[in-house]
Amino acid sequence: MIRTFEQLYSVVDNLPPAGVTVVNPQQKSVFDALKTAEERGWIEPTLIRNDDPAKAAADGVAHVRKNDGQLLMKGDLSTAEVLKAVLDKSNGLHRRRKLSHVAVVESPEYDRLMLMTDGGVNPLQTPDVLEAMVLNAVELAHNLEIVHPNVALLAVVEKVSEAIPETLIARQLAEQFGERTDFTVEGPVALDVCSSERAARKKNITSTIAGKTDIFAGPNITAINFIVKSLSLFGHAKTAGIVLGAEVPVILLSRSDKMESKLNSIAIGIIAMKGMQKWI
Repeated sequence: MIRTFEQLYSVVDNLPPAGVTVVNPQQKSVFDALKTAEERGWIEPTLIRNDDPAKAAADGVAHVRKNDGQLLMKGDLSTAEVLKAVLDKSNGLHRRRKLSHVAVVESPEYDRLMLMTDGGVNPLQTPDVLEAMVLNAVELAHNLEIVHPNVALLAVVEKVSEAIPETLIARQLAEQFGERTDFTVEGPVALDVCSSERAARKKNITSTIAGKTDIFAGPNITAINFIVKSLSLFGHAKTAGIVLGAEVPVILLSRSDKMESKLNSIAIGIIAMKGMQKWI
């Protein structure tokens, strides 16, 4: 199991370089991350620039398609512009399942990487969207050498209530995934319970994943986005971000991210790309 970004770096150091198509890079932090990744032998970058961000995104996707590119990386343009090009029915990237964003977080307060989904792509996390979110994250977890990922379908409480719709969806998905042998799903479950055996005991909740959760899914884009940014800004956590579900991983960065987060995201993209076919 890869538990830290440093461990991930050691793995990626021993892989052949990946072709990365970078759309509209402008900020120094992006170029610094690309330079570091290239010097370490991780990537062979191609930079796609255009004053029209939408055209740059379309050109970047076209380059991936034409040249059998392995990774697409968002530079200094909006997420919406990149995803519109990726999802274009005629000229986009083929989808393997619904797209979802996974933030990979390394916190000094937790003994493993946390895969948080989805704080960047899907505003409405309906049952079919949440199902794809889980499967995309499980695939990435397997690529990170997590043999049997534990998945928490988050809600504010563990009790199913019609007044809290995400608890109904979580219970439905937990039952649907109940027979899977390659990962374990619990839900609805609160963040403190799935993160801490002590919290589970104090609340008299029986959980097999408490304190050992790898994937934290739902309940909505705002909650996950806030959790990840809070851990990064106030909890000294290291982060990375990627979109999965297309035929190639999309390295998705916030323009406010530090160079380290962008380098972490490149490493996550490479490990996702290298292991993608194995875990379909």
